[in-house]
Amino acid sequence: MEARKMELIEQMETKGMSVSEAAKAMEFDATLLGLYLVKDGYPVPNRILDKLAAVIQN
Repeated sequence: MEARKMELIEQMETKGMSVSEAAKAMEFDATLLGLYLVKDGYPVPNRILDKLAAVIQN
């Protein structure tokens, strides 16, 4: 899961997508998403990673 989190962060950075833009597209709290996406070993729930991946793909 940690690897997937880092991969999604890199994809967001590549696309130039901010955390607030991703949160808005996901209909999720931007502050909470920002805390989840800190580059550390803290796990992120799969449902949030799935939503984030879907937003990045679009």
